Amino acid sequence: MTSVPTGSVDLILHRGVVHTVDGQDRIAEAIAVAGGRIVAVGDSAQVLQLAGPATRVVDLEGRAVVPGFVDAHPHLDSVGARLIKPAFERPVAIGQVLDVIRDEVARRATGEWIVCNPIAEEPDALRYPQQLREGRWPTRNDLDPVSPDHPVYIEPPSLVAPGAAILNTAALRAARIGRDTPMPDGVQMLLGSDGQPNGVFLDYNFPKRLPIVDGGYDPAASLFPGLPGLDAAQLRRAVAAGVRAFNSAGVTAIYEGHGIPAGPQRAYLDLWHDGELTVRTYFVISYPVSCYRDLQRGEELIRHTARYAAGNGFGDPLLKFGGLGFSFDSAAAMGACLMREPYVGAQGKPWHGVQLPDDDTFRQIVLRCAQAGLRVQVQCSGGAAIDKVLAIYRDVDRQIPIRGKRWTIQHCQFPSAQNMADCRELGVVATTTTNFLWLYGSVYLRSFGEALAHDSIPFRRWMDAGVTVAQCTDGRPYEPMFAFWQMLARKDSITGRELTTPAQQLTRAQALRAYTLNGAIAAFWERDIGSLECGKQADLVVLSDDIMRIDRDRIPETRVLATLLSGRPVHDQGIFRFT
Repeated sequence: MTSVPTGSVDLILHRGVVHTVDGQDRIAEAIAVAGGRIVAVGDSAQVLQLAGPATRVVDLEGRAVVPGFVDAHPHLDSVGARLIKPAFERPVAIGQVLDVIRDEVARRATGEWIVCNPIAEEPDALRYPQQLREGRWPTRNDLDPVSPDHPVYIEPPSLVAPGAAILNTAALRAARIGRDTPMPDGVQMLLGSDGQPNGVFLDYNFPKRLPIVDGGYDPAASLFPGLPGLDAAQLRRAVAAGVRAFNSAGVTAIYEGHGIPAGPQRAYLDLWHDGELTVRTYFVISYPVSCYRDLQRGEELIRHTARYAAGNGFGDPLLKFGGLGFSFDSAAAMGACLMREPYVGAQGKPWHGVQLPDDDTFRQIVLRCAQAGLRVQVQCSGGAAIDKVLAIYRDVDRQIPIRGKRWTIQHCQFPSAQNMADCRELGVVATTTTNFLWLYGSVYLRSFGEALAHDSIPFRRWMDAGVTVAQCTDGRPYEPMFAFWQMLARKDSITGRELTTPAQQLTRAQALRAYTLNGAIAAFWERDIGSLECGKQADLVVLSDDIMRIDRDRIPETRVLATLLSGRPVHDQGIFRFT
């Protein structure tokens, strides 16, 4: 407890089970908050002595409290974009897909585009179209009767190969696509019995060549140029929807190291300006893949970003910008990451995977970032990608030291012991997610084999090597109760198998630290958030069950009863009833 004048405390929570995530992983009973910060943590009797006439006292009745979760790679804006688009909710027949489209037609002006989420999201998407009663994708012949005058576009799932995008005739016409329209590499246009496009397109690429309409979508570069992007109002609505969803899930802060495109950046700023941003946000400026082929444009982006996002970042405790975010290889989820040994990819051919920039180009870009004082954050999934990125980090460090600057590697599913030693020496932070095993474990087994699948995403080995490793969700599923459970269970949803080894097993204390304090470290926020200690912001979550003690497989059933940001409820199911 700190020295606090009696009566100055705004809020006391007592008779709880408070998991502090401090240096000793202490468990307390009560917390006192003044001015949004924690001023006391201890037993109920001691903390209650600080109450004054104006102090709000809340009896937790034995409920568990944990620090607010910090998602170290959440794609909140993409989660929000999915929440505002029509969704199909695991259809089992084409008729259910048509029902959703019919409802959208009824409420929209004639000619308005209807852009929908995929028929199914991961991991369910791996079971489609066989999951549909008809055993096939809907075609334009199915869609046209319910939507003759509204162009319909059903997006592909982003990390499935192939991902199916579906258009009706009105959309094909607007996109000026016919039988002879050339398709990009890795995209197949399916034809009907009449020899014309049937509206189904299959995309094996990542990033997808078939568009996904979110904050990063560029209509001018799209295969379907008539397809509209999200306007400023829609982007704001998407980010606001993501913020509300994360509040309800118990996420109080995010570190978006993969980068946020320009459109959502404005939406975050607008919400911040209007006092509606209720998730602490550290975001990185996205370095587009196209800049690898246009270094002059990339150099302009580096110079521009260095003006306001150099060093540890610029901003306040609620919204901060810091550095540039890059993608080096493609997705392990699709059998397309850059691996050390050849494997069979999504199209059935052996290869090593995809490398987006060549080594020399990327080394030049990273060195320029270091010269400009910009923090570098790189998505590198496969083992060879991790090797190459860390080798470039080492090369740059010899010229401009990067220790203490918390450069990151993200996803990094297949690290070696040497990779971990390099990260420890250079002070590199790793962010990764066991959600990938739930979503794509069957792909890992098929593409990379049993041993690599079981040894992938090795949180325990990262920790044992002395590396700061932070849990994230990549936005699928974004709920911490699920992701915390999956850190312990490491299950593949398709086969039901646990992809683990004895050396992979985390304690719950380790898992909670990776999902709270370590995420705060990635954002340079560890002095303010990530644990429940005196002097820190009162960012915390009240749970219906104690996830640190209940049966492991009951964890996903746990409800978030309240989420507090600086001691103020941003989600409350009746614990606080604040006005």
